[in-house]
Amino acid sequence: MKALLMAACLAGLSATATAPAYSENDFYVLSHIISAEAGNCSEDMMLSVGSVVLNRVADDRFPDTIEEVVFQSGQYSPTWNGTYYNEPTEGAKQAAEQLLTEGSVIDASVVWQAEFPQGNGVYDTITSPWGTVMYFCY
Repeated sequence: MKALLMAACLAGLSATATAPAYSENDFYVLSHIISAEAGNCSEDMMLSVGSVVLNRVADDRFPDTIEEVVFQSGQYSPTWNGTYYNEPTEGAKQAAEQLLTEGSVIDASVVWQAEFPQGNGVYDTITSPWGTVMYFCY
């Protein structure tokens, strides 16, 4: 966010012209869930995890806010095992800011993410540094 404000000043724009269109709560929730789910993984994994959250918000089958999606019963285990509340990694914060500014980086139909295939098909798979495969499904 500081970089956006600095860029605005350098460009001769007011800080309000580049103020993010998302709330601090959206950033907090998205960065925490990205970190808890994929904070020690690749940038692609972090962006894909966050994109699934944004895709769910846009999908009529899921709640309408980032917080409601993340805390929907039975969906994101970090919200009940406590890892959600750890300080997010810098990579997760950067991924959250990018996603909240630019939108999802994967197809809008991708609303499932797990260590097993689900839904109607697999859109992509990404392997974690420790060999676990994450499936991104539609």
